[in-house]
Amino acid sequence: MGRGAYGTVEFWDEWYAEDDHADYDWLLAWDDFGEAIESLIGDHDKRVLVVGCGNSPFSSELFARGYRNVVNVDNCESIIAVQRLRYPMLRWLVGDVRSLPFNDGSFDLVLDKGCLDNLYCYVDTTAAVAAFIRETRRLLRAESGRFVVVSCHDEATTRDSLSLANWRFSILRVPNPRWPRIRVETYELALCETGASDHDLAAVLGAAVARTRLCRRDDTLAAAAATTGRCGTGSLPSRLAHLERRSSGRRHSDLIGDE
Repeated sequence: MGRGAYGTVEFWDEWYAEDDHADYDWLLAWDDFGEAIESLIGDHDKRVLVVGCGNSPFSSELFARGYRNVVNVDNCESIIAVQRLRYPMLRWLVGDVRSLPFNDGSFDLVLDKGCLDNLYCYVDTTAAVAAFIRETRRLLRAESGRFVVVSCHDEATTRDSLSLANWRFSILRVPNPRWPRIRVETYELALCETGASDHDLAAVLGAAVARTRLCRRDDTLAAAAATTGRCGTGSLPSRLAHLERRSSGRRHSDLIGDE
């Protein structure tokens, strides 16, 4: 159960039904940072898990580019049923991201676009987040397994959550391409990696993002991302209002301004 409507399966069942189960990408879409994800995954035979997939078409874009080992999981049975019909070439699973039926080290990369954010809406946020982080770490291969997170929360919150597992990570602030229609100016993009590799994660993440339109719009931002692991502006006070609306269960559409 959730602290707000966002934390309940019932809310999402209603949400998807009201929108006729239409495609929608939370936070960042393929056109925003798909090139970065391709760079971070690497070879097409890598095993990818998309957690909290919802009604996103993101995995179909991966498939179209040659990634065949993609598994999608969500706890909302109604949207998984729709996605199975919509994209039958992909694997869809109804499941709880805190406890999934896969062996240790089953995946090379786990992608989260808003799933961690949703867990912050659960009644026992601390336990829910900790269980999810531990489970994600278990599912990644022991060496060079990667966890990519996009979050609307601030860097400190994201860092605290990711620190619950034994991996290295780097966090990059990126601009929201839908600003000001979606009233959160920046997102946090994090890359976690298992194992003892000595390469610079900030540089890896920055170089991946520099390939995308998130930074391509501004050469200065692209250069900064590649060298310092920063891209975009600082945090915005309106972020607090956004989080307040999420935790109170208000609709995402409440955050959408006039066109």
